[in-house]
Amino acid sequence: MKKLFFIILIPCLIYTGCSSSAGEGDKRVVAQVNKYKMSVDDLKYELRSIPYDEKGLLKTKKGRREYMDRLVEKEILLQEAQHLGLDREKDFMKSIENYWEQALLKSLLQRKSKEISGLIHVYENEIEDYYKTSGEDLPLSKVRAEIRRAIRQKKETKAMDTWIQELKKKSYIKIDEDLVRKILSKNKKGGIL
Repeated sequence: MKKLFFIILIPCLIYTGCSSSAGEGDKRVVAQVNKYKMSVDDLKYELRSIPYDEKGLLKTKKGRREYMDRLVEKEILLQEAQHLGLDREKDFMKSIENYWEQALLKSLLQRKSKEISGLIHVYENEIEDYYKTSGEDLPLSKVRAEIRRAIRQKKETKAMDTWIQELKKKSYIKIDEDLVRKILSKNKKGGIL
């Protein structure tokens, strides 16, 4: 009966967006692995990140069963890793910290880039001046869009750099140059950081 439920539920979630009241989230349990209970919302989240080339898998009964088996196996492996304490090891925690930092930086820079992009304007006289000094052989009408993109990108990069420099100016920064030099010189000689 459970397998039949999964076979019906997955297409429902993918193709019709079945859910309980909007905004509340659907906490109905679609699968349980030991104490972990996968809700409809959890399954929807998994489905949003399914690779494009695997979406066809969900169109068949066998494929849906395989997909659910993989989710169950993933959960079993995660639980085993936690049971072994791998989630508390220093290297693992550091890799999570690095991922978190990269994801946070990416999010911040995308948001700021979008904001800056909305404020940047490229004027016709800028395009003409750029064209005159570029030494371009093609007529301006053929390269106008390319020049506009180049100017826009240059302005966006400059605005982003200016924003970062302003943040630096507002920050307290102290670097122990001697200690940095010692560490880096040891690393040059083949030492381990």
